[in-house]
Amino acid sequence: MNDYSNIFLLSDMDGTLINSNSQISAVNKYALEQFTKNGGTFAVATGRTIRSCQDFLGELPINAPSIFYNGTILQNVYNNVALKTLLLQNSQLTAFLAQCLIYCPQMCIEIHTKDIFYVITDKAYDDPVIKREALPYVRANLGELKDIPILKVQFYTEKPELISWLHNFAQAMEIDKIAKYFTSWSSYFEIIPQNASKGIMLNELRKMPQYQGKIFIAVGDFDNDIEMLRCADYGIAAQNATQNLKQVADIIGVSCDDHLLSHVITKIIPNLTKYMAANLQTA
Repeated sequence: MNDYSNIFLLSDMDGTLINSNSQISAVNKYALEQFTKNGGTFAVATGRTIRSCQDFLGELPINAPSIFYNGTILQNVYNNVALKTLLLQNSQLTAFLAQCLIYCPQMCIEIHTKDIFYVITDKAYDDPVIKREALPYVRANLGELKDIPILKVQFYTEKPELISWLHNFAQAMEIDKIAKYFTSWSSYFEIIPQNASKGIMLNELRKMPQYQGKIFIAVGDFDNDIEMLRCADYGIAAQNATQNLKQVADIIGVSCDDHLLSHVITKIIPNLTKYMAANLQTA
């Protein structure tokens, strides 16, 4: 049996740990249980809110603080204690959102705080995940949310041209001076604090005394995982990952539909030296 006591495994959720059927496979669950049972440290790093992860978190042997909101919060999932929180608060952001509501209202705009998330757009354009996962939210007007501590703003639309419009408009409004913005999936555009990312929070974990000296392995599938893979000792991209992520990964694993985390634990980790020595890009 492998000893994983020197490994910290950090995994993205959707498209990585969670397959295309929105499930964590029994094969992945078993591999993670064996990994932690044999000394491994495991946490997740996701763009999801903590609340939208709850059903999945109960299925996982997480034994370290995890990253939520794409690096806006680092939190212990068992006692809900936030170890580090980063906030978005700026009149420039409010002005940007107000203009979005005027010129491009056919989308869902969500304002996320630590305990509540608000929807400020018409119900007709709601993200279907809200209904599918029965996520509690408050529908509000933008003016009602002045000065609240915002962790993340998320836009949902199925129209690629609106995602492009958001990128162009955010650039024109110079949102990059106060925040980061990016596409986190084909239908999602996000704005988070300028000093937030999964990679930055990985480095916060690395500083903690109990994790110093561990080998950090990060696994992901989308562009919002790029910095996390770069900051890890070993970055692993899913076979279904974007080309941008594959270009920064040390190793390419199997698809999320082929039990990627089990593959990482049983095939890649025991052979890290071989993979890196041979400079392989497939596993």
